[in-house]
Amino acid sequence: MKAITLLLVSVLLLSTSALAVRSVIEPTEGVANGQASVGWSAIGTAGHYYNTSVDGSQLLVVNTSTTASANGINLTVVAGEYWREALGDALFQLPSNHTYVLGPFESSRFKQYNETVLINSNATRGSIALVQLP
Repeated sequence: MKAITLLLVSVLLLSTSALAVRSVIEPTEGVANGQASVGWSAIGTAGHYYNTSVDGSQLLVVNTSTTASANGINLTVVAGEYWREALGDALFQLPSNHTYVLGPFESSRFKQYNETVLINSNATRGSIALVQLP
């Protein structure tokens, strides 16, 4: 019994720490004249997530002009757990030295049960932001 309890606690601690590594992307509120200051986050291989409090009106902005090499990055928006999950992940191969606007991502395909959208990357180059449209 003691061994089973220890095993369960170990699994819980490992899974909790794995979730804590993902960084949250806080939304920048869009404004009518487009002059809002965007809150950029560095792209990391541990992944990112954002809360889908307002479905269909959030856009990812990805800047690859800060990359130190000529290689671009790959971003994967992970399929969620709702009825359109069978369509799979969305993979974006983004060449360097550009800014991209991605989304909005439909909740029926990408939203996880914890009300987030998960984004993975293969690189630690570039920056990412989330814009909440007015």
